[in-house]
Amino acid sequence: MLTPELFSAEQQARLSQLDQLPLIDLLNHIEATHHKYIRDTAPLLQEYLQRMVIAHADDHEEILPLSHCVTELIAELMPHLIKEERILFPAIRSLSMGQEVNGCFGHIGNPIHVMEHEHDNAGEILQQLRAITHNYLIPEGACNTWRTCYKTLAEFDADLQMHIHLENNMLFPKALAL
Repeated sequence: MLTPELFSAEQQARLSQLDQLPLIDLLNHIEATHHKYIRDTAPLLQEYLQRMVIAHADDHEEILPLSHCVTELIAELMPHLIKEERILFPAIRSLSMGQEVNGCFGHIGNPIHVMEHEHDNAGEILQQLRAITHNYLIPEGACNTWRTCYKTLAEFDADLQMHIHLENNMLFPKALAL
């Protein structure tokens, strides 16, 4: 995952702005920006990869492992988003408003720990994707679908890294401090 010093100057400035937001506003930003992005982009990636498998898997050995990695990442992310939105984020909202949380998970640190573990798993899959694609380097002679897929994967990777950074390094520590 990217550490803050590896983010661009523009990203670092944005992180600084986001760090100043009240907790509920940060939660709303994460859901409206990053969760929405994943939900909007995941089906497109699956479609691109399905086309690539049909058109290129016989001639390019990296296509099937790439397709499997993306499928695995999306399969992990979708229930992860639901757990955050239905369990963890409502609990954090309640805590931020001074309300008692009566979740079945005990201390708020328990679901946070689970989410951080799942973030680590997603980071490992992103590393595999970068290795398979040579950091999303578009091969010479690649078709438009392949080009679009790699471009979208690179954007997805960057967005997911920012998303995970916001949660692990801003949202979760603030929630634990409550």
